Amino acid sequence: MSRLLLGVTGVLIAAGVGLQVWASGPRGQGRQYALQLPSVLLYSLASALFLYSTFPDSVSEGRAMGFGLGGAAGFAGFFMLVSYSWLSKTRPHDETASALKAAAKENARLRKRLDSALAAQDAPVPPARSTRYEVPLKDSRRHHLGMITGNLANVLGVDVWVNPENTQMDMSRITEPTISATIRYHGGTRDAGGHLVKDRIALELAGKMAGQTHVAAGQVLSTGSGELLGSHQVKRIVHVAAVEGEPASGFRQVMDLERCVRNLLGEVDRLNEAGEGLRSVVLPLLGTGGGNSDLRRTAEGLAAAVAGYFQAHPASRIRTVYLLAYTDVQAEVCRSVITLLPELMDPPEA
Repeated sequence: MSRLLLGVTGVLIAAGVGLQVWASGPRGQGRQYALQLPSVLLYSLASALFLYSTFPDSVSEGRAMGFGLGGAAGFAGFFMLVSYSWLSKTRPHDETASALKAAAKENARLRKRLDSALAAQDAPVPPARSTRYEVPLKDSRRHHLGMITGNLANVLGVDVWVNPENTQMDMSRITEPTISATIRYHGGTRDAGGHLVKDRIALELAGKMAGQTHVAAGQVLSTGSGELLGSHQVKRIVHVAAVEGEPASGFRQVMDLERCVRNLLGEVDRLNEAGEGLRSVVLPLLGTGGGNSDLRRTAEGLAAAVAGYFQAHPASRIRTVYLLAYTDVQAEVCRSVITLLPELMDPPEA
């Protein structure tokens, strides 16, 4: 074999190896199948050149796609056919890798938007306008997970409001900036000056406690909606023990948020079985009001728990659960979580 042919063979092999190594790196992720094909071609040409230059009397014949192949071409064709057959099995892996790469890119984009929102302001603020949207589950399009932005007091037409309460089921004073206080005030009977004269929801909740001082974390109690039925079209309030208090330490989020979601949605379905038509639920970000919790972890846990409940209860009469995002930062987090939740269909454009 001449040095020229040996050199050409070496160049072809080196080029094939180099291309294959490059295709196996991060830049080739998601398209390795396509990039491996030129490598196979280079290997087959190098092999055929080496074989028939070293052993010129070798014979190789065959047919492919209606054409007869012989000699070096036959050998190269056979080599490529076998290699392509093997490489074709890697196509699903490329498609999976491509999908993961796209999801990682979208995740990075959303996190960048969130970081920008956090850096652009000193403190979270309520969004300029209230919006709502919902996304169906892939396996059960009758069930939706969505988001409502803004103050709960401005939410109209949702059947059930969830009240993240403490394990004492002791509602906040009406002057406090909490979900509990909002429900207590707007659900009570007020005089012409707006002063609370009958604490309807708090009194009913106290009656439900029946002398108990505590309930277990994650336990739920349901009450009527008081004046909220007429003013906001709310049919039921579901109180869930989502925070626990400690002396001189304030309140902290309970550990098992999934149990909270499972219990409260189970209570709504129980009421539906009793004849109530409760189709929509607004769910605040449980336990995040005092700042003693991880906002993103909470939103991810609640969203996954809602999707898991619907998957486990495909006959649930609840149609939509909305996460309540009071501030612009919460809205950005919730939108990111809903966008990336694999159980949901592709969400609407922002």
